[in-house]
Amino acid sequence: MIIVPDDPGPAGPDEVLKAAVREVFDGDGFLANVWHPYRQAWVERVSFRFAFIDAPEMGQPFGPEARDFLLGLIANKELRLDPVGKESTGYRPIDPYKRILCMAFLTEQMDVGTVDYYHAGKRGGGSVKRARPVTRNIELEMIVNGWAWVTEQYAFDREAEYFAAQDDARRDRRGLWAMDNPEPPWVFKHRQKRGRKDSEGQPRLI
Repeated sequence: MIIVPDDPGPAGPDEVLKAAVREVFDGDGFLANVWHPYRQAWVERVSFRFAFIDAPEMGQPFGPEARDFLLGLIANKELRLDPVGKESTGYRPIDPYKRILCMAFLTEQMDVGTVDYYHAGKRGGGSVKRARPVTRNIELEMIVNGWAWVTEQYAFDREAEYFAAQDDARRDRRGLWAMDNPEPPWVFKHRQKRGRKDSEGQPRLI
């Protein structure tokens, strides 16, 4: 696995969310309990979706594998979630399915040993001499390990970095890029939707 060290920068409790992951739906969506700093209580079972990646649907090749990879990254862990508003949602961080759009950062101990990493647009490896906490970008880890596409519908500040990580995964045929021409999930969903409309438009014989 390739980790992606990242520095999301400082933020106050009203700018980011502290979430404890409870369930992973697929490669880009999950359920979490969220800490409410003013109530001093957990809000349970809130749905989230990553803002800038799109993983294979569960009915596609590598859909279950993408979910399992994300499960291994974040299951039962606490994340920093940065809500993301998009023009298509009126800059509210909510998608049409009432999920909160976010970027996710995981801070946990990196133990002594060898590590593969992707940082500042380059992939490398090395030895960790001293155990220490490291903050990692979960979206970028899904991309560089080959389990998600960068969303192409939206422009965002870090898209060049995200697309560079995707190109790196494609070159090494990691994850879903083991296929010659993997079908992006937005194309798959459009094709499925069109197929349903076509079948609904067929005349009934009986």
